[in-house]
Amino acid sequence: AQDRGYSVWPAIAGLNADANALLLNDPETRSAAAVQIAEWIDDLGADGINLDIEGYREDTADSFVAFVAELTPLIHADGGELSIDIIPRTDEWDVTPVELSFWSTAPRRRELAELADYLVLMAYDEHNRFRPDGPVASPRWVEENVRYLLRFADPHEVVLGVPFYGRVWDPDQLDKPRAMGLGLLGETAAGGGATFDVETGLDRVELPDGRHLWLETPEGLRFDLIEEFDLAGWGAWRLGFDSAAIWEAVP
Repeated sequence: AQDRGYSVWPAIAGLNADANALLLNDPETRSAAAVQIAEWIDDLGADGINLDIEGYREDTADSFVAFVAELTPLIHADGGELSIDIIPRTDEWDVTPVELSFWSTAPRRRELAELADYLVLMAYDEHNRFRPDGPVASPRWVEENVRYLLRFADPHEVVLGVPFYGRVWDPDQLDKPRAMGLGLLGETAAGGGATFDVETGLDRVELPDGRHLWLETPEGLRFDLIEEFDLAGWGAWRLGFDSAAIWEAVP
């Protein structure tokens, strides 16, 4: 990838709250992890690192900020950059009941923005099994998330994360929606009846088998916000959900 002019940033994911607490809350373990990660990135010859720490306990809030404060200069020393994935938040919407309140607190966003090179706004999931049922990322909701984050971070630090997927909902199993790439979502919607949903700004499609979906499309991904707010760029979740139509829509 680097030979073709692409930067390579490995991602470190931490979804287990208790395991993350063990690593982050002990100063010696935390410092050792920061050194090990920096050495790993240097050995790989990578251009940076992405932290996708989504599993946490409330008592890890200060520890995570301290970890980023230790790791960032180590990454910078080898010429790399560091980005942090940030979950969505607006004035009217937060992640409850998923209980990720640490990621939603404004002071933390400001502190992380001051430490990291980029904050990657995961502008999804507006609705999922924890919050049924509706679109993954309605247009207005995505913009509200961008505006909220820009209170605490400069535009050139913000990367807009977009979903390459939507969900199909079964009224009898709203806790088990099916995620599918936007291309397949469109094909599935073609067999149903669409009604425009004013609240979300999307077509709600009733399928013959009783399921339904919100018709999210490649053309509806909010790439326009990058230019409007002078953001650093965009990212997506994930390869495998992509299609030719998506790549035609990207800036």
